This record gives sequence, C-alpha cells and structure tokens, in this order.
Amino acid sequence: MVRKAVVKRQAVLIILLLVSVAMLTWYFREPVGGALHSTQRGGLRAISPLESAIATVTSPFKDAYNWTAELFDARSENERLRLETQELRNEVVSLREAEAENERLREMLDFTNQPSYPKDYRFVTGRVIGRSASAWNATLTINIGSDDGVAMGQSVVNGQGLVGQVSAVATNSAQVLLITDNTSHVEAKLQLGSATGTVIGGINGMLEMDFVDKDARAEQNDVVVTSGTGQLFVKGIPIGVVDEVSDQEIEYFKRISITHFVEFDKLEEVMVLIPPPGTDEPPLVVEGG
Repeated sequence: MVRKAVVKRQAVLIILLLVSVAMLTWYFREPVGGALHSTQRGGLRAISPLESAIATVTSPFKDAYNWTAELFDARSENERLRLETQELRNEVVSLREAEAENERLREMLDFTNQPSYPKDYRFVTGRVIGRSASAWNATLTINIGSDDGVAMGQSVVNGQGLVGQVSAVATNSAQVLLITDNTSHVEAKLQLGSATGTVIGGINGMLEMDFVDKDARAEQNDVVVTSGTGQLFVKGIPIGVVDEVSDQEIEYFKRISITHFVEFDKLEEVMVLIPPPGTDEPPLVVEGG
C-alpha cells in the first residue's frame, strides 16, 4: 500500500515536470502575441491590484523596520564615534602633558648650564607626589630619597629658581621645606648690588627679605639670589624679584617684599642638588624654630 502511494507521487511529479518543460518550450518558441504570453499578461493585470494593495498595507511595517534598523545602526555608529573621540581626546591630553613635562625638564637642564650652577655638584630629578594642606606648613613630598643620594639639608630647585631644602629623607622619598614656609630662612642678596639680607617665608605664601642695611640700594624688579653666606643653600640660585621696598625711619633695616620665581602651585618636578663626595652638608633650619 505504501509502495503504491510512493509510486503514485513519483508519477505525478514526473508528469508535472514534463508539463513544465513543455510549457516553457512552448512559451519561448511562440510569438509575443501568442496564447501563453497573453495569458501571462492577463494574469499580471489580475494580480497587479492585489500586489498594490499588499504593498500599501505592508509599506508602513517595512518603513518602520527600516527606520528601526537605521536607528540602531546610527546609535552603534554614534557609540563608535564617541569612543574614538574619547580616545583621541585622551591622546591629545597625554601628548600635551608630555610636551609640558619635556618643557619643564628642559628648563631644569638649562638651569644646570647657567654660570651660577655649582659645576662640582650633580643633581637628581624627582617628581612631586604629595603636598601639605596646611597654610602653616609649606612642604612637598618627592619620589626620590636616600637610595638616590638625597640627604638632609640639600638645596632643591627647578628651572625657575629655588624651591626649598630637603627636610626629611626616607629610602625612596623625601620631604622638601619650601622657601614660602614661615620657618624658612634663606641668606640672600641682590644679584646686582651689595644689599644682603634674609629671605623669610610667610603664611600667605609670600616672601620678605629682612635685615637689609638701610643704606643699601634696592629697587623694584631687582633680582634676588641666594648669597651662600649662611651655607644652607648653594650660592647664586635665583629666588625672585623685588616687588616693594619699605624704608621707614623708625626701623633699623629695610624690608623688601619679593615675588618668587617658582610657581609652587604648578610644581611637578624638582632637582635636588647633591654636593661632591667629602663635602660637609650644612645643617638644616629646624622647622618650627
């Protein structure tokens, strides 16, 4: 029974194939105005309204599908562009930071080529890794220490001028007492002229040169440098410029307000000046003393 059904289906299939081949042969051999061509055109005219109706009904769904697909594509493209923009922005920031760091390092190297730089000294460069938060205690922490040759009392500079003095040392870090600290005292002089005195820090972050002889000449914009007489700092390091000179009759000395060269709020790298072997390190001004 099953075999007969299979044979029947095969026979029907063969007949349909033969009919199809015959119809195609007839279609391609007959002229354009033949019966099959006329039947085809009639069929197309009959189903054309149906196709138009189906297209009208399905068009909103097709448009909605296309709009949704385009929306997801646009969102995907926007996300890709956003990530690319962020990467480019980060790259620009990194390049600018590297350029600024290179400029700061060049300034420090230029400082070592100045005539005032002690030629028998070497230096190590450190990065600022911490800052004091108190107005009463102006210090920095740097990422170099005794393993790098840093020791108590050594002068600390950058490309702009004097930063301060090493006040505490660990193996891989050190603390720097800034010249703006109210316990800092730096023996200084005017670069041109004979006026000498002591530069003292203040809680407002400003500098003042005290104990200047009343007869000594001092004018605005005169450059102030370390004198080296107190042996606490290397001689000739730039400190700042004279901002104002106070010369009152009732005082024994002149007081000179100084604008420091170093931009302490932007300080990122420093150099610690290390004396040659066998040189006695000067004592440090004790904080709070």
